[in-house]
This record gives sequence, C-alpha cells and structure tokens, in this order.
Amino acid sequence: MTTDFMQSRLWLRTLGSDDAGPGSAQRDQLRASYLQFRSVVRDLAGEIAASMPMFTDHSIEHIDALWDTASLLTGDNFPINPAEAFVMGGAFLLHDLGMGLAAFPGGVDEIVADPIYDDLFAMALAKLKAASSSGDDEDPLRKIAREDAISTVLRLRHAKQAERLVSQRFRIPGGSEFPLLENTELRTAFGPTIGRIAHSHWFDVDDLPNHFPNVLGSYARHPDNWHVDTLKIACILRLADAVHIDSRRAPTYLHAFRRPTGESNRHWYFQQRLTRPRVTADRLEYTSNQVFEVSEAAAWWLAFDAIGMIDRELGKVDALCADLGKARFLVRSVAGAESPDRLARFIPTSGWRPIDATLRVSQVSDVVSRLGGKELYGNRPEIALRETVANAADAVRARSRLYGGSDLAVLVRMKKEGESFWLTVEDRGIGMSAERLVSALTDFGYSHWQSTEMAREYPGLISRGFKSTGKFGIGFFSIFMIADYVEVKSLKHFDAATETNILVFPNGLSTRPLLRVAEEGERLHGGGTVLRAKLKHDPLSDDGLFQTDILNKSRTHMLRSLLLELCALADVDIQLDGPDEGVGVETLLRGNDWKTLPPRDLFRRIYQSSEMDPAEQAMYDAYEDVFAEHARELRDENGDIIGRALLASGLESETVKDLWWWPSPRAQVYVGGFHAHHIYDCLGAFCGAPLKADRLSAFPVATTDELRRWAESQAELVRRSKFATARSRYGAGDLARSVGADVPLLPCGFVEGGEILPADLVAMLRNCDELVMIPSWELHVFHREDGTAMYIDQTRGRQVILPSHAIVYDYPRWFFPPEILKAPKDSRFSEFGAVERGKWNPRRWWHHTGKVGSTKIILEAALLAWECQPLALADRFECLDFDESGDRRLVLECLDGVGEARVDAYRLHRP
Repeated sequence: MTTDFMQSRLWLRTLGSDDAGPGSAQRDQLRASYLQFRSVVRDLAGEIAASMPMFTDHSIEHIDALWDTASLLTGDNFPINPAEAFVMGGAFLLHDLGMGLAAFPGGVDEIVADPIYDDLFAMALAKLKAASSSGDDEDPLRKIAREDAISTVLRLRHAKQAERLVSQRFRIPGGSEFPLLENTELRTAFGPTIGRIAHSHWFDVDDLPNHFPNVLGSYARHPDNWHVDTLKIACILRLADAVHIDSRRAPTYLHAFRRPTGESNRHWYFQQRLTRPRVTADRLEYTSNQVFEVSEAAAWWLAFDAIGMIDRELGKVDALCADLGKARFLVRSVAGAESPDRLARFIPTSGWRPIDATLRVSQVSDVVSRLGGKELYGNRPEIALRETVANAADAVRARSRLYGGSDLAVLVRMKKEGESFWLTVEDRGIGMSAERLVSALTDFGYSHWQSTEMAREYPGLISRGFKSTGKFGIGFFSIFMIADYVEVKSLKHFDAATETNILVFPNGLSTRPLLRVAEEGERLHGGGTVLRAKLKHDPLSDDGLFQTDILNKSRTHMLRSLLLELCALADVDIQLDGPDEGVGVETLLRGNDWKTLPPRDLFRRIYQSSEMDPAEQAMYDAYEDVFAEHARELRDENGDIIGRALLASGLESETVKDLWWWPSPRAQVYVGGFHAHHIYDCLGAFCGAPLKADRLSAFPVATTDELRRWAESQAELVRRSKFATARSRYGAGDLARSVGADVPLLPCGFVEGGEILPADLVAMLRNCDELVMIPSWELHVFHREDGTAMYIDQTRGRQVILPSHAIVYDYPRWFFPPEILKAPKDSRFSEFGAVERGKWNPRRWWHHTGKVGSTKIILEAALLAWECQPLALADRFECLDFDESGDRRLVLECLDGVGEARVDAYRLHRP
C-alpha cells in the first residue's frame, strides 16, 4: 500500500505549502531538493530487501509513510518550519538505508572486514554446531553463520552508516560519481545534521540531549526564524518510525513473495492485520479488521509487545520534552497497551482470551539470593570463592586475548579488619565501564561475555578464541552466600584512572546497589577489577568459608589448600595473600602449569588435602606410584592437552589391608580450569564442559574417539601392570568398554575358575548348552591370596558354589551422560513388541542393554559359540527373578553344603 506523502498534513503545511509569502522561494528550493533526494534514495531503499528479506518493509513506501505517522503525532499546531521539515524528511530518507549492502561502497567485503563480524560469525557458528548433530557437514553451517553475521552487522551498523550516507558519493558503472543530495549548498548546510539525526533513532531517549544540546540558527539564505531544533526533529523521527507497524509495513503480496519464517513471520503476520492508527484524545489507537485465532496467538502477543514498546517510547519522549520545555506531541500513549484484555477490544481474538501470563518475579532480590546462592549450589560456601576467582580469570584472559601482556594473575587476599574478615579478589583484566559494571552485575541470568553488546564493545574478542568460564550470568551472585557487604571497583582497560567506578552492595541483595566514582585514593591504574567482600562469618567456623572450626591449621593454610583444590587447572596465575602475619603474597600456581608438572606434583596438587579422611588419603597415597607410571595425556583436535588421567579400578581394595573405601577413586573435572565435578574409577584431571548452570556437574571435553583411544591404552597398561589384580583388570576392561573401546585381552566377567577373557568365554560356551548371567549386585567376587575366586552372596554373606556354566558380571554402565552421548541400542531388536506389566520381554531388554559393556561381550560370545541369530537366542532368554508368578530365582548351593542362596539371574539356552 503506497502512501501519498504529499497529502500528509505535515507536508502540506511545510514543504508542500503553496503560500506565496516571505520565504516561499527558499521553501520551493527545499521542496525540489527533497524530491530529488527522495528519487535517488528510492532505488537504494529497494535494495534493503535483498539483504534483509525476513524484515518487514524498509522501502520508499515505509519512508513515505513516516510523513503520515509524524502528522498523527504532531497534529496541526505543532511548531515546525520548512527548514526543520527538510531536515526531518532527509532523516526519514536515510535512517534505514544502512540495512542494505548497497549502502556500503565496499559491499560484502566491507561488512566482513568490520571489527565485529568475526565475533558474530564465531558466535553464530557455535550456536549452529551446538544445535546440530556432531557428524553434520560444517560447510552449510558456515554458510548460514556467514549470512547471519552479515545481517547482524547490517542491523547493528545501519544507524551509524546512515549518518555517513549524505556525504558519501556513489559510483555508477560508467565511472562517474554522484551524491544522494545534489544541492551542494544544502548538503553542506544540513547534511551533517540530517545524518546525525538519522543515526539518533538508535540512541537511548535519555541520551538525546547530550547529542543535540542546541537549537541551530537559521541557514544564511533562509528567513531568520527558520532555526532547526535538532532534538525536536530527532524525537519526531524515532516516534514516527516506532508507530509505523500497520499493514502498510507488511503488504500481503510482499509477504507471499518473501515467505519469512519464525519470529519474522509473526511480525509480518500481525502488522498485516493492523489498520492505520487513529488518534483519540492524546492516545494512539490501533485496530484490526480480522480476529486472531488460537493458532495465531503468538502473533497477537508480539503485537501486544510492540504496542507496549511504542507506549513506553511515547511516554519517555513526552517526559523529556516536558522537562526541557519543548513542544509536546499530540499523542502521548497507546490505547490498550497497559492490559492484554483491554487491547483485545481493539485487536480482537477468537477462541481464546489474552490473559497476561508473562513470567514475572515479585521478589527479585529474594529469588536472586536463592537461585544465586544455596538453592542453586547447596551448602557449598567455597563455590562463592570459585565463582569470584573464575570471573576474575575470565577478565584477565579477555584482556590478554585483546591486548596481550604477560601479567595474567588473580590475587586473592583475606584480611581481618576489626572484628570482621574481608575477602578481596583482584585482577588486572579487561575492566568495566560504569555502564558495563552495572549491567553485568545486576542482570541476573544474563551472560554478557557471549552477547552482541560485548562484540560491539570489544570487537575481536570472541573470534580470537576467547571462551569464558562464566556462561549463565549467575556466578557473581554466589558471593552473597558468604558476604553481606560487597563492593566492586573497576576501571576499563586503557581508560584514565579518574574513570574508576565502584558499585556497592551495602546490604547484600536486600537493597539497591550504589554506583559512585572512586575518590583519588581509591582509583585503579592500568585497568582491572577489585571485588571486596565482608564475610558473614569467621572463615574458620562451621558456618564459614572453610566449614570447619578445627584450629590445628591456620586460615592461610586453609585458604591455600582450598584455592589449590578449586583452581588446580587454572590458565592464569593464582596468588594468595593470607590473613596470617609474615606470609605475604605467594604464587600458588602458574597458569596452565598442570600440563607440564611432573606426574607426582600434579597428583599431590589434586589429591593431598588437609581435610581428606585419613583412610581415603591412604588410598590416594597408594595410587601415587601408579599415577606416575600410568597416567596418560588426552588431547583435543589441535593437539592441546585437555587431560592427564588413568583408569583406576580395583587397586583401592588391595592397598591397605582390611579397609573398605567408599567412594572409589575419582578423577576431577575442571571447567575453565576450576573444579566442577568428578568421574569414578579414574584418577587425574580432565578439562570439562558444564552440564548444568551451577557447574557442579561436568563432563570431559575430549571427543569420544579420544576417550576411546585413551581408555584402550589404559586398559593395556592395566593388563600388563605390576599393580594389577583380577578385579582391577576386570574393572578397567568394563570401564574401557563403557566408552566403546575394544579390549579383548581384559576379562569380561568371572566364572568358576576366576576371570575370563572374551575368547575363552566363546570356547567355554561351545561346550555348554546354557549360560547363566549373574549380576554382581547379587554376588561379591573376592580373591584369595593364591588368586582364586570366591563368591559371597550379598544378602547373608554366605560363600556359594558357582555353577560351571555361570558368569558374574557388572550390570552395563555407560560412561557418557545422556546429554553428551546416549547409550547405544541394539537396532536388531528395535521392534520388540508390546511391554506388559510383570512380564519379561527379552527383546526389549536386549534392545536397551545388549550393546554396552560386558553385557555386549557376553551376548556376542553366545551368538558366536552357538552359531545362532540374535532373535532366535532372545526367544530362549529367561529372567530368573521374583515376580507375580512366584520365586523363580536361581538357586546356588552354599559351600558348606548346608543351605542354599537365591539370586536374580538371566539364563540363555542354546537354540
């Protein structure tokens, strides 16, 4: 739908007036120049659709419609002269032109060369990879990421580019150049102002007075009262543009041609249905001549959000004009914006009622305190220290990526001042401006590191490989678990010391924080951040940071031990200045030194803790020699070390006689170098990725192929190791098989004579017509001094005689969490039939269980030995348990010949 802008009231009473009085010649010149300007822009605006096909209309029709929407907003008595109308019209013409590649002389190459392009491309590609299957071809993903990054650069830069366009010259194929506005005098007199106002539609309303502080005097050739109120024109532009959301912006046929999807489609959909707004009193009223059905609810809600945005924009501009004594607009709000139910009177629905069920938080500080504290992390006060140091390390790493430098350190201080202990974490990192300080530390749940805002403020950071440990925007708030007064002082890198700002939380999260400029003695020099927190409790108390009141260790010792435990794999230096006299600043570890530390030194860093149980410590002490000999590196696709670990099943039962350990040995997993989780039956350290926002669960970042390679090498070491036992060999084999490793020379279970290898199991089964599989939860397997096995039932501790056709095995386990890699299923049994309560379905069991660990080895051995097909064997597969039909458990004879033991088992018959 085309708008005849020359019929708009604002045009008719300014540039379109036919008044022959004073200034008419100058007005006619402005009109002619505007029409020339518009004729050139028409084609350029038409190119926006090629770059932004999903966006609603930004063509000359949209530009012309702004004369109409501006007329609605201003009415007939709003003060505006022809010179202001010319500047306003020029800003209309330019404000969105930067959305098209044609507005950039260098085309795509200029966009790709933009400092933020690489970051946007890297972020887009990372999101696409995360949402796709690991085996997907990367080329299509890169193409989509490139298109996304280009469109995002255009969107982010279009307003700034608009400012340049009026002075920019365009080249035609023949080689000659031309400007958008031909009249040199007018271009010189008004061009910069037009460009600046065009740019301003992306400014915040509160910033407008800073950019347009003065009313410009009249152009020398114009009447002396044709001054230009730039702030007023900037307000007209932003409001006229904002309120234009009716069907003229989303023509039906154009919608059909472009076929937008997702959110863009919903924008088109609701704008198609809105009629031209009308003014009633001081309110703008949008209506629709069609109802929104249930299937169209998402588009209706998008309309509600858009109208709410317009209402807020009108209110902010009206308040600004009133405060500055400027002429106020005729329209100051939007009808129905306050309530979905009221808006439905103007934009009706059918079959549903728009109740405002928007998620909201009534007690924000309470929710943040809970979800950023104990409710998320549990009673783990040390997490506050971990998160604070991790945030500081992120800042240091970011500064290094952008600007280089070797001072990559985080300093942790603890001092007693009066009756209270204060924790301070200092870094010489990238620092924060006042705006970033407030937004980063008050916006719960929003991580700024991966945001478009950070890409604009620090272009090149993401594309240079920076990866933050913090990803969820919640870590900072954990400090309030242990502190009730927190202040964060920061200076953006390269800023003058006078720009140091301090954000103070005087009462935790119960009151608003205060932002102030640092006084001379508080200023930082060289950039960085200092967090200072007053601890609620003495750290050496049950409620304190160390959660103990045992006084045989100093606070400095406890803090040193805790930092080494939390930061063992940190890629920045960790320094400590403890509370005890005479110690001073000490460097606990160097960034990434864990990759080159001698094995014993790394082992002691990870496992020697003053708080570990003595019996557990004895187990780890015994493993130190094994680690020194058997630990092997894991590497990523670039060859970088991402783990140093070994398989560790079994030895703990042999190290110190008559002691039982639980839990079994565990390797530690570190996210961003900071402790997150552990993995049983391994020893050492893995670099990991978080599985949850609290980073208390994580999994190694190593690929499945690398984990399989490592497990196979470890299994071979265990097989040949002087430290190995029958149980450790079986445990290593079972763990290796749980990552898909092929380890034929390690046992797959225990039979009458002890451990058995897969090949030997095949040979055994060739002489048997049935096999009984007994899970290890039913029978303990112990080994005598001579290495022979004995079997003890779990219920009453009786030694039993294992039948010659039986095998004891560990129930299948899968090494990977399901969100990383789901356990494989046996596709041969994908059609396992109906499942009936209380009835054994062997095909279903085989489908879910038969491709993992020792279970897979045992079943495949039976198929090979008996030369049969899986479906035939499954039909001869029994479950021996206690079910609705009675007690069908396997009966085992006790060794003393008196009594019997009953155990759950599975029985395979040769077909």
